[in-house]
Amino acid sequence: MKLSQKTSDLVQELDKFSGSKIKNIEDLSNLIELAEQSQKYKLFYGIQFTAKYLNGLGKILQTGAVPTGKNENGNPPQSPEEAKEKIMKEYKDNLLKLTNYLKDLLTSANENTKAEFESKYLSLSKPSLVNLTTLIYDLSWLKKFNNSKRNTD
Repeated sequence: MKLSQKTSDLVQELDKFSGSKIKNIEDLSNLIELAEQSQKYKLFYGIQFTAKYLNGLGKILQTGAVPTGKNENGNPPQSPEEAKEKIMKEYKDNLLKLTNYLKDLLTSANENTKAEFESKYLSLSKPSLVNLTTLIYDLSWLKKFNNSKRNTD
């Protein structure tokens, strides 16, 4: 996919902002360009928001430091098992939401790009889930970057 100068500049700024931590620069660039070309800005915002949320939930699940708070009914704190189960469900629900958002954004991509993304990130195989996790990480950096820009404007 041919990238606009706007996308190239944004990705360069983002990589600098993240301390060169972006793992999928080319694919992230393609998603940014797709959002720009299709003018699906609201959808792309939802992708970034959901990715940042998933990144946070993933960190909680990895560390095992599951917060216990009041349950839905406002009753006494949940057990760590209940809290972890609730976070896992939230993670799965939002992962599904993110993959649907990505599929929606990819409807305006050419067939090669679409097939590449579906194979690499959306096929629900173990390697694609690992790849999707790294893309979530990158998208959460984009969300942080955009938040930092909004705070300085």
